[in-house]
Amino acid sequence: MKIKNIRLMAIMAASAGCLFSCGNGGSEDVIRIGLECAYAPFNWVASSPSDFTLPIANHSGSVADGYDIQIAKKIAKDLGKRVEIVQTKWESLITDLQMGSIDAIVAGMTDTEERRRQISFTEEYYRSELVLVTKEEVASRYETPLSAEDFGDLVEGENIVSQVATVTNDVIDVFASDYGARHVTPVATFALAAQDVINGSAFAMTAELPVATSIVGKLSGLGIVHFDQEVLGEARSELGVSIGVRKSDATLLNGLNSVLSTLPTSERESLMAAAVERSGGAE
Repeated sequence: MKIKNIRLMAIMAASAGCLFSCGNGGSEDVIRIGLECAYAPFNWVASSPSDFTLPIANHSGSVADGYDIQIAKKIAKDLGKRVEIVQTKWESLITDLQMGSIDAIVAGMTDTEERRRQISFTEEYYRSELVLVTKEEVASRYETPLSAEDFGDLVEGENIVSQVATVTNDVIDVFASDYGARHVTPVATFALAAQDVINGSAFAMTAELPVATSIVGKLSGLGIVHFDQEVLGEARSELGVSIGVRKSDATLLNGLNSVLSTLPTSERESLMAAAVERSGGAE
């Protein structure tokens, strides 16, 4: 009977270990973070290693920097794990998570109802203002945030673009239905959206303020237009970004929320400001 109990306890211990490790990248010591490394200042491929970077596990010799990388470092430290950065396409992040090739998405992803049907999300780890990036000669006319009325006058009949499969693209539907803007076909990256503004095929692009600041900092001829966030209506609630995990990873979800609860807003803002400054030459 004692032998049976020992065997049963061993089986239970092994099963418990598998529940955690198999649901967390197959290892208790590693957490694999998925991101696209093309969304400065949240994440980008850096030109050389530094105190702010981490190696990209699936691209030998490459390193990633950005706000998300600093969050990933804090997560790993507080959870007592080694972090691995996995670069993947934005559109495949949720599938990669579900298939088990990554353990968490830390990529400036918004917790939306549609995504929540597929994966679970932590509490927000950053919240930003939505802005327009347009030509500098236009942006220079507006020193204060536009009212809803003035915003409508600005965008009515104009082409607005953003990156595909993002909340910043979804909100253009509000601009179209409520303010007469034209929602043009989204493009693959924010960098391409910015080029559309530069070449005139789009009047403006939508972006979160840190992303817009990074873009304007490295591309001449562009500027930022702020507007009253009430313009967004219900979409305003979807501007925060959260960490995505598999629905089966309740232990990891709770651990991540515990880490985030110790990160004050002031530190988050400081990390983002530093990432914006470093991202001057980032793609």
